[in-house]
Amino acid sequence: MLQTLTRSAFAAALSVAACATVPALAEEKPDSLAEYEDLDEDQDGRRGRRRDTVDAWHGETVLVTAKGTAADDPDALATDVVRWDEAIAAPSDVQDLVTRVPGVGATGQNGLFETFSIRGSGANGILILLGGMPLSAQRRAGVPISFVEPALLGDIRVTRGPAVVHYGPGALGGAISIEPRWFDASFLQAGYATAGDEANVVAGFGSDRFSLAAARHQAGDSRSPDDVPLNTSYRRESATLQYRERFGAFDVDALLLPSRTENIGKSNSRYPTRDTTYPEDSHTVGRVRIRHDGGFEASAYAHDQYLGTWNRRPGSPDTFAAVSSVDAGMTVQQTFDAGAFSNDVGIEYLGRRDVTAYDASGSTLNRRYSLRNAKEDAWSLFATSDWRVSDALALEFGARRTWVEQEQRGASVDDADHAFTAGAAWTPADGHRITFNASTGYRFPTLEERYYSGVTAQGEIVGNPNLGSERSRGVDLGYAWHDDAWSLEAHAWRNVVDDLIQLTDLAPDVNGYGNVGEGTLHGAEVALGWAAPAPGLALRASAAVVRGHDETGRPLYGIPPVTAELEARYARGDWSVGARYSHRWKMDRPGFEEVERDAVDVVDADLRWRLRDGLDLQFYLRNAFDENYYATADELSTFAQERSIGVNLVWTLH
Repeated sequence: MLQTLTRSAFAAALSVAACATVPALAEEKPDSLAEYEDLDEDQDGRRGRRRDTVDAWHGETVLVTAKGTAADDPDALATDVVRWDEAIAAPSDVQDLVTRVPGVGATGQNGLFETFSIRGSGANGILILLGGMPLSAQRRAGVPISFVEPALLGDIRVTRGPAVVHYGPGALGGAISIEPRWFDASFLQAGYATAGDEANVVAGFGSDRFSLAAARHQAGDSRSPDDVPLNTSYRRESATLQYRERFGAFDVDALLLPSRTENIGKSNSRYPTRDTTYPEDSHTVGRVRIRHDGGFEASAYAHDQYLGTWNRRPGSPDTFAAVSSVDAGMTVQQTFDAGAFSNDVGIEYLGRRDVTAYDASGSTLNRRYSLRNAKEDAWSLFATSDWRVSDALALEFGARRTWVEQEQRGASVDDADHAFTAGAAWTPADGHRITFNASTGYRFPTLEERYYSGVTAQGEIVGNPNLGSERSRGVDLGYAWHDDAWSLEAHAWRNVVDDLIQLTDLAPDVNGYGNVGEGTLHGAEVALGWAAPAPGLALRASAAVVRGHDETGRPLYGIPPVTAELEARYARGDWSVGARYSHRWKMDRPGFEEVERDAVDVVDADLRWRLRDGLDLQFYLRNAFDENYYATADELSTFAQERSIGVNLVWTLH
């Protein structure tokens, strides 16, 4: 009874405050929220420059920098920027962090391999870049980025809507660009959370020229609030090594990011009767980039990855599966100004080699290869142009053309497609900004979708070599307003996807891929921010509605429930307190292999205290009121974790 009253009072207090998601005011940041907003970290990790493009969700009418493979700054795309070290309650993984952005929803099953959708586009319909490297999919649910330790990351830029021109093939519904965190001083963090006895330690050091950091994160099996066992254990070691140097007019930087995760439990509703474990998930990402003061930029990158799967079920032999590949690519581009125009032209290549996948029954020695030494080559030409028509009006245009070739055991598929983008940003008066964007996008079927047939954690899957590419057409209308204390941003959007690739039932526990026609997605997002006259208080409320259906009217997979969130942080002196309240309305229109789920209120909170200069302590609560709810609508999803009480101790040598 007391818990119910407390929850109701807390929710009511937050609702009265306003409906908005402001980053936590980290103690080392400036005291003024306005001053804090004007500081940014560039892609090299340098802090302290005044940024000319600031996230409008946080109260500025100027533009957000959202870097894809193209080097320009898109004016009219809806973009939010989040950072793990500023988030309330220390999210345990990247997925938990990005799903706090309006319009982004959790998909798949619970656990470390949970994935997400952007405005209803999920799986391989969104593109993820890590350090500028496009990540390929190894799973039918899409690209999980759980192999990246959140504490090793800097800016995470979430772009909503078709963004193929700026990011590359695959971003027909949205894109996420992740930059590693730069450690320019000695850093040590140790943390513990009660759910699953989760523990982590992060250490880093560096200077203006190099940054080195390593992390170890592990967790055991946990339980839901109603004491259902959850298969959530794993152990992950990861690191980042970065280097940068100036040679005359050239800037050179390099990145190496290895990650090894073992014995990942797959939490699902059939556990422990049916158990799925990923014995190994290994990744090594590398990048070298050269930039010239004259606008020339060239980068080369590579990604080696391996994922193993082990399924156990009563009365049947154990089954195994593994997928591996080596991806490598490069981007070369030139930016230049011509009068009122700022232009960028470039070429991009991404190749996949040694794409191999097998499944086995009874023993890993009984292998059946459906993919063996397959390869893929994709070339893109892209160009963008920003036109400053007047002080109040800016226009942008862009195009991309991609050619792709896939080969597998003598079979060969060639495909090509193109995309366009056109946008406008108009500032009719101080404090007001109106944006419009119309874009097209595309994605090609992956080698795994076309050719892999075998076991997965969900059941059997059958590839379809006759799959065609998906194409999208999207529009976005945005409005932003701010004054000295308040800020508002709203977007209304629509995205139509042709030749949508969806899973369909072929037999009990057997699914296949098919182009099922047209899918229509539409919705709206709004965010309201308030920096109180009293120093240190900031509020942000947000709400998002996403709707989607195929041409027969059936709901699409991955549509998140209508969601509203409120975040508040108050900082004073050496301490700050923050809370995040999220309300998800009932989801009663499930898509394929989804089920209905009830409405839920979830609260996270934290308290940060500067013990002395360079030493900070954080206490936090996840799922503070121990709500028993499904995190996703997947038919095998299980309940979310029980209440978790955690602590982080951070030492930084300034």
